[in-house]
Amino acid sequence: MNVKTFIVDAFTRESFKGNPAGVCLLDQSLAEPQMQAIAAELNLSETAFLVPMQHQDATYSIRYFTPTVEIAFCGHATLASSKVVLEKQGLPQVTFVTQEQLVLSAFREEDAILMHFPLYPYAALAPLPMLLEALGLAGTYPLYFSEAIQMLVLEVPDKETLLQIKPDFARLLQLPISVNGLAVTAKSTDPGFDFYSRCFWPRVGINEDPVTGSAHSVLAKYWSDQLAKTELVAAQLSARGGQMQLTITGPNSLEVRSQAQIVLEGLLTLS
Repeated sequence: MNVKTFIVDAFTRESFKGNPAGVCLLDQSLAEPQMQAIAAELNLSETAFLVPMQHQDATYSIRYFTPTVEIAFCGHATLASSKVVLEKQGLPQVTFVTQEQLVLSAFREEDAILMHFPLYPYAALAPLPMLLEALGLAGTYPLYFSEAIQMLVLEVPDKETLLQIKPDFARLLQLPISVNGLAVTAKSTDPGFDFYSRCFWPRVGINEDPVTGSAHSVLAKYWSDQLAKTELVAAQLSARGGQMQLTITGPNSLEVRSQAQIVLEGLLTLS
């Protein structure tokens, strides 16, 4: 059996930047162990598996696997999947339905892709000294938690502090709280951007994620509250880097605009 497979760099105009994701186009769903094995073989932060939904035009079920586990929602793999379907199928729009019945839509927009994402709330959390120690930070910083994606949000004072963080990932795994990931963020003083972030997900097998779309479903809400703005431009300051435009369209809805580049297309053979 051959599986049409792509590698797509998401949240970037340039190849080999942004966040690479695998995209597998299937005629019918594979067994979970097969999908997990493929994701481990591709060894990208996420691989998305798409199956056309019967009697629904331009609609696919979508599942996301890291090299080690299945996750509920992945922004950059959704953007990568959108790029593949919109470009290769020549469609103006596509809809994805996740395992949890989250409906995600994407539309072709000149040189960009517009996606409809959820907007997730957050709540203040008591300080976690062990977290700051694991990040090599001294002092006290605002800390929040988003239950929807089990992610911490930590605000640091500036871009320089954000760039200097060198996490101890073993210590992050020992935090006395059940979380999947951590977004560390800072307000931008640079023209063209509203805020920056870096995202760490060691509990799902990703130490530092290059660009994290799902995290911005929380970060957009957070910075909209801080800056009193509904239109924001964000940059993730990983080694590869990536950017996106964010527009809050309702209390639970977010538009995300960005680009993606297909860098590899081929057939994966299942024996």
